[in-house]
Amino acid sequence: MCKKAVSIRYHSYQIEYNGREHEIMCPRYMLADGASVIAIPWFLIPGRPYPIQVYLYACELYSSDPEMGQRGAAEATRMKFKLETFSHSTVSRSFRSFEQARKHSLEKKYGAEISALGAERPMLVDAAAKIDANEAKEGKPEKLFPMAIDTVNRREWMRGFFHEFPSVASRADIEKSSIRFVEKWHKKTGRLLL
Repeated sequence: MCKKAVSIRYHSYQIEYNGREHEIMCPRYMLADGASVIAIPWFLIPGRPYPIQVYLYACELYSSDPEMGQRGAAEATRMKFKLETFSHSTVSRSFRSFEQARKHSLEKKYGAEISALGAERPMLVDAAAKIDANEAKEGKPEKLFPMAIDTVNRREWMRGFFHEFPSVASRADIEKSSIRFVEKWHKKTGRLLL
């Protein structure tokens, strides 16, 4: 590929990992036919501040323990990878992105009958039971936020999508498993994650 390149430009990406900031330089090859190809390492998600294994680990923790909330998964991830910040909202967004990736994977493999899977996941807690009787009379239900029990079905559905990263797993083991995960996903779908 490099022999056919007319020119090469580099894109710089910043990530935080293992308590340090890292600059990742990715070559972009401009080919003679006008096409361009950028080489991205397996761990990089362009525009995201952490490598893929951080997001995989957080989502694995969250999906594997029905008692653990997003805040707990975020805190454990911060400690594991020595990050200054890693928010529970990042766990939420990442989990949704992985859900969409898994749904896409199943749709591609099994067809249209899978397209509705996960679209109407029932809440295990009756939402009406959360509304105060006085508020219900006034027609002003309180704003409901999902609790851990509300997400049990979603987590169980996603559980098989991730590789198991026990909380005691070393970062090296997590990286090896993440490499296999990314390679398998890319070969299967031809798409990048997140």
